[in-house]
Amino acid sequence: MNPRPSPCQGLEVSGSSVRVKKSVAKEYIEYRRSRIKSDRAIYWIEKSIYDYLNFSDYEITRDKLMKFQNWYKSKYGFESQAKYHSNLRNFLEWLYKKTGNPYFRELKEVFEPPKKDSKKLNPILIREPDIHNLIKAVSEKDPTPYLKLKHISGILFAAYTGQRPDSTISKITVDEIKEAIQRDPPLLWIPEEKDKERFPHWIPIHPVLRDWLEVYVKVYDPTLEKEQSRGIAFSYYSMRKLFDRLNIKAIHTGRKITYSHLRKFFEQMCNNVLVVHPGLRDYIMAHNTGSLDVQSYDGKLPSEIYDQYMAAWGNVNPISEGVDLKDLIKDLEGSEPSP
Repeated sequence: MNPRPSPCQGLEVSGSSVRVKKSVAKEYIEYRRSRIKSDRAIYWIEKSIYDYLNFSDYEITRDKLMKFQNWYKSKYGFESQAKYHSNLRNFLEWLYKKTGNPYFRELKEVFEPPKKDSKKLNPILIREPDIHNLIKAVSEKDPTPYLKLKHISGILFAAYTGQRPDSTISKITVDEIKEAIQRDPPLLWIPEEKDKERFPHWIPIHPVLRDWLEVYVKVYDPTLEKEQSRGIAFSYYSMRKLFDRLNIKAIHTGRKITYSHLRKFFEQMCNNVLVVHPGLRDYIMAHNTGSLDVQSYDGKLPSEIYDQYMAAWGNVNPISEGVDLKDLIKDLEGSEPSP
C-alpha cells in the first residue's frame, strides 16, 4: 500500500515513501517529553528517532526501516534493540494518529521483537514457593515478634508491588503507608522524587499486604532503627542484611535469593503466571515509562488501576503455612520489641 496524501505539515509524500522534516521529529520529541519525566527514557526516544532519520536521510520507507532494523540488530544487544523496536513503533503509531494514514500503522509490522541469544535457564527465577520459604525462614529465625512482623511485611511489600528496593522502597515512610492503607481502595502514592525514573505513580496495596502493614505501622518503633532510617518503613540496609542472613536458595535455580530479586518475582508473576497487561505491569513497576502502554495507564483513575491489579493478583497469597498474623499479634502483646 502506498501512502496517501497527508494533511500533516512537515511530511512530503512521493510514491511509496514519506519524507519527514525535522520539525515533525521535533514535535514528536516534545510530545513525548511533555508526558514523561525520565531523562533516560527521553534519551532513548531521541536516539532511536534521530538515528533512524539520519540513517534514512529523513525518509520513511519499508525498505529503509528493514535495513535500519538489520543495522541495530547487528550493532546492539537485546536491551538496546528492545528500545529501538519500541520507540520506532511508537513513532509510527503517533504519525498514524496525527495523519489518519493507515500506511504508518502498516509499517509498524516491519519491526520484529528482539530475541535474547542465551538459551540458558534464567539465573533469576522466583515463584510463590520461594516467597513461602523466605517468610518461613523469618518466622523461624528472627528472635522477636517485632522483627518477624517487620521483615515479613517488608518481604510482602516488595513481592506484591515490584518496587525498586533501594531507590524507592527505602524512601517510603511509615506515615505514607498509614495514609495508603486508609484509602479506599488502599493505594500508595509514589511522588517523582522517590522514583529512579522520576515517574509519579500509584501502587495498589493487596489485602494480604494491607493486613500486615496495618499491624506493623501501629507497633512501629523508630528507636529500634538507625538514626538515618527513622521514619522509614523498610530500611534497605536492614532488609539486605536480612536476606544475607537467611541465605535461602531459589527452588528452580539453586541461586541465593537477594532482596532485589523480589522485584523480579513481581515481574515474572505478571509475565508468566498471571499474564498481566504489560502497561499495568510497567506502570506499577515504573519500568519502561516512556512507552505508550504505560502512558495509557498514567491516565486511569487510581481505583481503575487497583481493580485491574486485583483482577490478576487477587488470589496470590505467598504467606507460608503455619505463619499466622493473629498468632504474631498475640506474641507482640506478650513481649517487648528488641533490635
